[in-house]
Amino acid sequence: MPHKSPKVRYHEVSAAEDGQRIDNLLLGQLKGVPRSHVYRLLSSGQVRRNGGRVKPSTRVERGDQVRIPPVRTAERPSGPPPDRLTNQVRESIIDVDGDFIVLDKPEGVAVHGGSGVPFGVIECLRHTHGEDYDLVHRLDRDTSGVLVCARRGEPLRRARQALNGEKTEKLYQVLVHGRWKGGPRTVEEALDVHARSGGERTVRPDADGKLSVTHFDALDRRRTISLLEARLGTGRTHQIRVHAASQGHPVVGDLRYGDAGRDQALAPGRLCLHAWRLRLVHPQAGRLLEVSASVPDRFMELLAAGE
Repeated sequence: MPHKSPKVRYHEVSAAEDGQRIDNLLLGQLKGVPRSHVYRLLSSGQVRRNGGRVKPSTRVERGDQVRIPPVRTAERPSGPPPDRLTNQVRESIIDVDGDFIVLDKPEGVAVHGGSGVPFGVIECLRHTHGEDYDLVHRLDRDTSGVLVCARRGEPLRRARQALNGEKTEKLYQVLVHGRWKGGPRTVEEALDVHARSGGERTVRPDADGKLSVTHFDALDRRRTISLLEARLGTGRTHQIRVHAASQGHPVVGDLRYGDAGRDQALAPGRLCLHAWRLRLVHPQAGRLLEVSASVPDRFMELLAAGE
């Protein structure tokens, strides 16, 4: 596939991007570039905001000039997303509220196109609902559940700000191996992102990493499997999966941090992690907004088999 000629360019932060983390801004600007390479660009100081060095967590402001170094990026595929994917995304929409679209994202569907994935949720929404939609937040490809998109401009900016507000709550349901003992449990463990060959990322506990907090509670527990609620205290990469595994309860179907032997016996067929509820202050009405997506039937089937 042909590539764009690499060259330094400068990106002026728009109103819709105001308040966004610079790592997420770059991931949006550098489609097709592995995440690990984007983070190397940041750590090496090649990315600058208004001439100064930045950290991945630095938040940009409207009007900032962001220096983006020469990076080869794959050309975006021509033509619309395939009908099968477009229909799958359309059928996953659970609410349309003014400038916002809420979906129950299917497992195995990326939120946006990137390296090795030409199309995702947002490309399908732009094809069916207009080009001015963007992601308010992200979910991993193999995680299902609540995903919010908004129109660019003020709705998107305010929604992203609301997502970082004190009243925001992200709740997941997760199936883990083993019988969960005791009641609610908070895991506080520093995590760090490491790159594997091919740009694949993995996360592991590291005292020099970023503090990560997950609150777990059991919803149902059987002899060999448990259904947990996980509430995020922080939003690190793969946080729930790594924290669950560190407690001796790896997520069912987790090919990266899980238990291959127990997965083989159970044959889950998917990663059993689901973003089931999101609470935040509505960016326009100023009221508490709660959206949810029912836990997949497969979770209940596996739970019943774990008696």
